[in-house]
Amino acid sequence: MKIKQIASVALLSATLLMTATAHAQTIKKGLMGCISEDLLDELLTYINKSDQSGMMQLLASGKCMLLKVGDPVSVISPGFMTATIRYKGVKLYTPSEAIR
Repeated sequence: MKIKQIASVALLSATLLMTATAHAQTIKKGLMGCISEDLLDELLTYINKSDQSGMMQLLASGKCMLLKVGDPVSVISPGFMTATIRYKGVKLYTPSEAIR
């Protein structure tokens, strides 16, 4: 009975490790990530309108952050336009091109 349990735990651990490794990537393009899709949309609007004040307020609040090229991330969902990632332990939304 114990051998079955140990084998099951080993198989589950190996599966989880392979799944985590398959989704582990790095930031390819230094963009920004936010803790919600709405905040990401707001940030992108500020960027498109060259509203430095609005952009800086979101960054200063800690709700959005700059992503550094080469930093490791776990991709939760690659998405078409918006990817969901885990970056430095925080779930963030970022333009998909940041991880492609």
